Order: sequence, then structure tokens, then C-alpha cells
Amino acid sequence: MNDQIWKKWYPYIGWPEDIEEPDTTPPHALESVSEEFRDKDAIIYYGNRIKYGEFFDYVCRFAGGLSEYLERGDRISFFMPNCPQFNIGYFGALSNGMIAVHTNVMYTERELEYQLNHSGAKAIVTLDILYERVKAVLDRTELEYVILTSLRDFISPSARRFIPMLHEQEIREKENVLYFNDLLKHSPKKPEKDLKPEDVASLTYTGGTTGRSKGAVYTHRNLMIDAKIFSACLDIRRGEDVFSGLMPMFHGNGIWTSNMNVFMNGGTVVLFPYFDAGEFISAIETYGITQIHCVPTHLVAIVNHPYSKTANFSSVRVISVGSAPVPVELLKEVKALMPNATVIEQWGLTEAAIIGTSNPVHGVIKVGSAGLPVPTVEMRIMDPGTDNPLPPGEENIGEIVLRSKKIIREYWNDPEKTREAIKDGWLYTGDMGYMDEDGYIYIVDRKKDMIIAGGFNIYPSEVEEVLYMHPKVKECAVIGVPDKYRGETVKAFIVLKEGETATEEEIVEFARKHLASYKVPRIIEFRDELPKSPVGKILRRILREEERKKFEGS
Repeated sequence: MNDQIWKKWYPYIGWPEDIEEPDTTPPHALESVSEEFRDKDAIIYYGNRIKYGEFFDYVCRFAGGLSEYLERGDRISFFMPNCPQFNIGYFGALSNGMIAVHTNVMYTERELEYQLNHSGAKAIVTLDILYERVKAVLDRTELEYVILTSLRDFISPSARRFIPMLHEQEIREKENVLYFNDLLKHSPKKPEKDLKPEDVASLTYTGGTTGRSKGAVYTHRNLMIDAKIFSACLDIRRGEDVFSGLMPMFHGNGIWTSNMNVFMNGGTVVLFPYFDAGEFISAIETYGITQIHCVPTHLVAIVNHPYSKTANFSSVRVISVGSAPVPVELLKEVKALMPNATVIEQWGLTEAAIIGTSNPVHGVIKVGSAGLPVPTVEMRIMDPGTDNPLPPGEENIGEIVLRSKKIIREYWNDPEKTREAIKDGWLYTGDMGYMDEDGYIYIVDRKKDMIIAGGFNIYPSEVEEVLYMHPKVKECAVIGVPDKYRGETVKAFIVLKEGETATEEEIVEFARKHLASYKVPRIIEFRDELPKSPVGKILRRILREEERKKFEGS
């Protein structure tokens, strides 16, 4: 047993031994913060600045308007990219004891219909430009109200010309359509006094990579505990930090990095409804962003953007990266651009209320590791064959399991899946990795992504790490594809840097210099782009599905 060896570093890196159980909820905490920082910027959105006093007033007014249509415990879907309406609506719903449902804007009609029915959502808040998708499934769901808003709302007048205006009158004639701005005209309603930390706050749906997407139940306690953990691990400076609101709030990571972390600490968030590297770099300079929360593909786009060579990144103090390992060569390029910034890798998952491990901002950062288990988290590496804990050591790769008072309570209306994922209080993550002698965690790969070729276990992330070392490679993804002789064989999908050319032979020869022969990709496919999730994570599962269909059709 490792006896929580990682905790020996806590006194030196400034992490608390534990996090106290919260005695308040996010809406009540926001009320206190808004009083303390009333005249400070809470949100910056395309040049428009919303002060804390104004922001909390919007929250209370939305809560007041919403309470005329929905009741405590009702589910309300938020189907939109990052914009002030998401922050306002989220806290407004929670203030009334309602349950926010985070709905991916990339969902097809089929996926949207499933989630709305599974959650039992009674209302949906969405953009006018997404209304047609909602209307298409409306009659097949329990939705009673559609609350519409526009990306044109809450932006400075000078920026509105870039956002198209739709013909609202055609939509206004519908009985079940409400308007976000109309709800803000109601009398303000303060957060319910009897809200409790154990009350359900939101449903965040998993990626659905192993079947139907599942609704992870977050309580007010989950949100408060993780906000405190993030504050410690990211060295957040209360009332000072300016955050990049880049991670979408319909995704688990964005709940904290574009929302909770900001407002629980009196920070300012610069919201981005979509990612454009040039615009993002400009915003860093204009607003003095100090905390960037992103995924590796965001960093790839930034370092390869021509503007980055002359931009002023001096304000950036912390860059936290999640969702996938950061290639070493990419880390070097980022540090060359932003020498004042500390780049840390983190790891987590929806069921763990996102953050599970983090490299310390002040302390030893082990490149390639996901860092140390964060406060409240107890972690083990389990032998997949025996389900017994493995000792520290690079040779002892197993499934990562964790126990913490912050993991989700359950999957919404799915006791069977809950029992499969949470056993005796331990969350089985499906991620494979190992712990070193210092307690640092190394993520090898997803359990389901492992390639078995000729009896050898091959982890795609290791092959990708090598391919990223090639000076011409911008992005890559590695999967196992069916092979009649080896069972599976290694295939690499590669996006080259702009203006570069390469051959399959060149890439394979490079890989042979750094990998055992059985790990070397046998097939190379060059592409202009790779499929990505809304948060920018490369989706291997889509590539695998494409290859499966090819194999079955051959």
C-alpha cells in the first residue's frame, strides 16, 4: 500500500492537507463575492464589461423570471456556447433550487432528443441560431419552454455588426417560447435560503464513448469543494486573476475554469464562444489574461499562429492543460513563447468532478506526468486481472481508481451504471497508468484505447509522443486497426505543419529510431485536419469507427 505518499509534498507546494466540507452553496457564495467585489469586472465579452454587482443583479432577475415557469427540482437545459447568458442562467437556476443540464452544442437531433428525455428537462435555454434544432425534437420531448437569446446580446455595440440578427418575430409567435432578456425584466429574487450543499445542482453528461451518454450528478457540495481545490492547485490570486473562458461550460471542465473558479475568487473571465487562435492571442494582450485553461490542441494552434512570434504574453502566469497529455516538444515551444508562465498538466474526469491530479505551480513539475493526487483524493493503481492494488513503479501499469468526498453521487436514473463505476466508494476511471515512488501519477492511456498487436500491448499516447517530436508534424492520432495476421496493427493519422511535405516512409523511419519495432506505425495517413470534440480533444473513437466500416466493407 502506498500510504498516500504524495501528501509528503503538500507542505512544500502550498496545498492544504484537506478541504473543509462547505457550509454554503454556489449561489450564496456568489452573493458574498459580489458584495465584496461589486465594482470589479466579473465578465468581459467582446468588449462589454459586466461588473460583479451587475452580474449578480442579472442572476437574481433571471431567477425571479424563471420562478414563474419552473419549480424547485425541475431540470433546465443550457444548450449554448460560452456567453454571459450561460453564467447568468446557470447561477439563476441554481438559486431557485433547479437543476442545470449541460448540453453539448455539437449534439445532433438524435443526441439532443436523448439527453432532454433522459434528464426530463422541462425547459431549455438556447441561442436563436440553434432554435431549428430544438424545434425539430420539441414534440418528442417533455420540454414545456424554450428560452431564447442571441450572441448579439451582452456584447458592445461596436461588435454587434459581426453577429447576424435573425427574424425574431417568426419565433415569438410560438406559445412555448420565452426570451432571456424578457426574464431579466422581472423583480430580482435572492437565492433560496434553504439551499443545502447536498442538493443536486447540475447534470453533466459524459462523452458517451462507451455507449449512451450518462448524466453525472453534481451536488452543490461537488461544485464548492472542487472550486476550493482548483484555487489551491492553480495558485489563484483572489480578486486579481483574469481567466481565459475558453473551455465550454457545457463540458465538465468549463463549469469550473470558465465559471466557478472565477466567481468564487473574485476573478474576471474573458469569455470565448469559440476558439480562434488569433483572437485569443489578441485577448491575452488586451485584457492581461493571467490564467489559461486549455487542451493541447489549443496550444498547438497558438504556437503555430504567425501573430504569436511578436505577441506580448507577459501577463500569463499559469497554464493548466487537461484532456490529453502534452507532448514534450510542444511544452518547449510554449515555454519559449511564454517564459513567465508555469505550464502544468492535470488529469481528471467528469465522474470525479473533473480534477483528480495536478502538477504543482510551486514545486517539482515532472514533465509527462499528470501530477499528484489533489487534496481530498485518495488514489490506487489496480491490477486489471486481480483487482488488487499495485505498488509504485513504472512497470506496474494498472487501472487508476480514486476515492474522494467530491466524486459524483451517482449517474442520473442509472443505478446499474453507478454500481459498475463506483465500487465500495472507489471510482473506477477506465484510465491506465502508474504511480512513481514520489506519488506522481502517469497516465498511459485509456483502457479501451490500448492496442493489442501480435500479443503486445501498445499505448497510442506513447507513439503519438514520438510522432510529435518530428519537426514537420503539427497534430497526430494513433489507433489500432483490424489486421488479419496481428489482430490489430498501428495506424497513425498525421496533420503536417503549414507548407511542409512528408512521405509515409519518412515518418515510419523516424518512428523506428525511437520505438520498439512492434510499436512503429505500419500505416500512415496524412489529413488536413483531425476530428475533435468541442473542447478541442482529438477523437480517436471517430477514427476507429471509420476504420471499422472500411474493414467490414472490404
